[in-house]
Amino acid sequence: MRPSGAAIFARYAALVLIALMLVGPLAWLFLASVRPAAEIFRWSHDLSWRTFIPERLTFGNYATLHQIGYWRALANTLFVAGATMALGLVVNAAAGFAFAVFRFPFQRTLFALVLLSAMMPFEGIVIPLYTLVRALGWTDTYAALILPEVASGFVIFLFRQFFAGLPKEFYEAARVDGATWFRVFWRVALPLSWPVVVTGAMMLFITQWEAFFWPLVAAPSPDHALVQIAIARNRSLEETAWGRLFSSTTLSCLVAMVPFLVFQRFYLRGLTAGGLK
Repeated sequence: MRPSGAAIFARYAALVLIALMLVGPLAWLFLASVRPAAEIFRWSHDLSWRTFIPERLTFGNYATLHQIGYWRALANTLFVAGATMALGLVVNAAAGFAFAVFRFPFQRTLFALVLLSAMMPFEGIVIPLYTLVRALGWTDTYAALILPEVASGFVIFLFRQFFAGLPKEFYEAARVDGATWFRVFWRVALPLSWPVVVTGAMMLFITQWEAFFWPLVAAPSPDHALVQIAIARNRSLEETAWGRLFSSTTLSCLVAMVPFLVFQRFYLRGLTAGGLK
């Protein structure tokens, strides 16, 4: 039985309302970033067209981002996120392949610990992690920002589920042809896991892009500051530079959104494939 016209209209009206509730704050954020500082909150108390449509446009808020070291922080974050993705995909894919294919003592116990690591709040391990980083002499270096985030319990889980779902004949045929286990992983299993590769890459990227607490502890110098640290510099005990705050946040959201929009199809497919065997 086909739904009536009223039911279809009500459904689409509800979807439009939800979309406006989600997009509205983001639209206000962007439009506030191109307003003069004196007019940002002028019409915020009374919801009208002036709340969203600026009377005057200015890009002065973007022109002053260099005062908080934003562009250096943006470059640092792109480098740290890119390095974390490259190393993390190799490490997590190899670990997932090992859990899916090999049988070794305490396998289930180790896999349970991997899953527990994904559920543990980062604040619970920050002190021992900082102690380890300081003992290795990595304080205030890119290594302190990259290496602790390379291994991800959830990404390992996604790879393990995907590789466990592949027919064992793929692996056996490659082994019969004389391929080593590394070649089976690199040439057979990994090329088939592109949806999971993209999903894992996006997760590692977003983790580094929104990192704040650990970079503040491990690399506090301006030379190694990440983008969230630069955004926080817009606020102090005395005042808040709302124009720069909104402009730096808008740029950070736009940059982080680009890879997700490009690889959205693979990202959603990877999440689905990782939950099914």
